[in-house]
Amino acid sequence: MDAMFERVEELAERVRHTVTPLADLSGGYALLDFPDYSNVGDSLIWLGELAFFDRAAAQPPGYVSTIHGFDLDALLRRVPEGPVFLSGGGNFGDLWPRFQQFRRMLLAALPGRPIVQLPQTIHFADPEQVRLTREAIAAHGNFTLLVRDRASLAFAEAELGCPAELCPDMAFCLGSLSRPALPVHDIVYLLRTDQERSAGRGVPELPRDTLLVDWIHGTRAPSRWDRAVARLGRTARMLAGGEPDYRRFRARARSELERGRTLLGSGDAVVTDRLHGHILSVLMGIPHAVLDNSYGKVRGFAELWTGDLPGVAVCETLDDATAHALATLREIA
Repeated sequence: MDAMFERVEELAERVRHTVTPLADLSGGYALLDFPDYSNVGDSLIWLGELAFFDRAAAQPPGYVSTIHGFDLDALLRRVPEGPVFLSGGGNFGDLWPRFQQFRRMLLAALPGRPIVQLPQTIHFADPEQVRLTREAIAAHGNFTLLVRDRASLAFAEAELGCPAELCPDMAFCLGSLSRPALPVHDIVYLLRTDQERSAGRGVPELPRDTLLVDWIHGTRAPSRWDRAVARLGRTARMLAGGEPDYRRFRARARSELERGRTLLGSGDAVVTDRLHGHILSVLMGIPHAVLDNSYGKVRGFAELWTGDLPGVAVCETLDDATAHALATLREIA
């Protein structure tokens, strides 16, 4: 799969070329929205972001946080000036509202300070939420938005009134990855079980020697206990001199990545409607078939950056994806 590995480096270089000029990192910087939930894809993004900053900056981020653990005073104390980066992903819009609420809060709290949204996919259903986002961006005055597909770029330019630029997903900065072990299944089906699952897609009738899985264990809002623990943790770190959380976050994300590598690496071929099922398969050089999610995120990304690769098929139906995977197995045999 040399073509996949060559594309990984090309896209990593495109990320570096796009992101590096956006902000001066020499005076410190912050990276927000750590994914403290069980989704391999968002952890893959976070690790790619850390890999980018490990190469681009002389020091790690001075402040990192989850959205519910964010502490404005701690940010201002640890990184009194310099850019603030928001982690990339597929939550810019109103499908996952707590992330957009956090963005608007941050824009209001840090007027004029450089804020860079790392590569996202945009999806809004409610025009009122578009208006609120546009007004928050305008009032802030120094917000840069990176997007992963042409539809998101067109939307940003038409509706949001801020600088926007195409950029591949940050996960490519990790570079190519190996399989952790030899495959034990013919096909791994990594299919969404959440609200981004395409309507009308039923449970497939699987061929033999296959695995059907999703890589989320479920998400929940933080409880009172969670928030109390987070406050105690912030106090302890402040008394200890403000040691940043990035090492702990890196270890947590690495654990999620290894779980994803184990799942996908257990198949000779993969069928997935998760964008990072596709991206991780490319990073690992696994032949696979790609299905879209509920609103075009996966197809939009693949058609722009990766869908032309040998060993990758962008399919309309689960039957077509299965047929592609089975054809791949015959070629391997």
